Amino acid sequence: MPPAPAVLIHNPGAGTSHRADPTQLRVALRDAGFDVEYRPTRTPHDLGPALSGPLPGPVFIAGGDGTFRAAALHLAGRDATVGVIPLGTSNNIARTLGLTGDPVDIARAYRTATLHPFDAGRVQAPWGEDVFFEAFGCGLFADLLHAYDPTAPKSPLRAAQALLTTLPGFQAQPVPTCIDGHPSPAPPLTLLEIMNIQSTGNGLHLAPDAHPGDGLLNLIRVNGQHPDSLAAYATAMLRGQFDTLPSVQEDVAATFTLHATGQHVGQVFHVDGETRTHAGGPVHVQVWAGALHVLRPD
Repeated sequence: MPPAPAVLIHNPGAGTSHRADPTQLRVALRDAGFDVEYRPTRTPHDLGPALSGPLPGPVFIAGGDGTFRAAALHLAGRDATVGVIPLGTSNNIARTLGLTGDPVDIARAYRTATLHPFDAGRVQAPWGEDVFFEAFGCGLFADLLHAYDPTAPKSPLRAAQALLTTLPGFQAQPVPTCIDGHPSPAPPLTLLEIMNIQSTGNGLHLAPDAHPGDGLLNLIRVNGQHPDSLAAYATAMLRGQFDTLPSVQEDVAATFTLHATGQHVGQVFHVDGETRTHAGGPVHVQVWAGALHVLRPD
């Protein structure tokens, strides 16, 4: 059979982009049965024109989680099919899909692949509407991310500075929450994350049971009054057991409402790897079932 038409988006600035250039990926995808049109996207602003209009076939996204998010925002709701080729540092999306190893080998493995739904989360908040593919939340991680400034180039030094400036003054906060319309009390929280996939950030494996195609989202809340030790949190994440810790509460549902109080004005939320400042008022989150379709090599 003749090769099927497809599109390749490649981020040359991704953390491990040196492992595979567009030419290598085009050859590997050709071996997998795809005639790939490479559409250069030097900046996120190039993605709009590159992905506008009818698509000839699947879109292969070679990059990290940021590249996936930037492209998926243009593809969600368009009945688009996506293939992920991990080139980033954390690769949370790819890991949830079971895609690890050499990116050229992964591209070639799409010769035999099956189609699966991939959900997203919709957010309606005082700052506007948002969509997330990994996670949405507030608390310590969001505050650290905001202090780090994710819009600036990556820097271990700035990451260390963010820790030093955020941790000493951080206080657990109550976040009144409704789950599928029902109030769900919780103590003041160190962390609140609504997860579409298993991990977010730099490998924070918070929801090992999350599945991006089940039409549901996983709410992870960490008790700030009776926390576990840092060693316990780190060990549990490494073992995929974070949700079993005594201080962690997990709920699975389709809709969530976070009610802000006066304490929360100016609170920071993160939407995947971006941050938003909360100006007060309720924040509504609901699953967007089947926002995308993803190919997974057999």
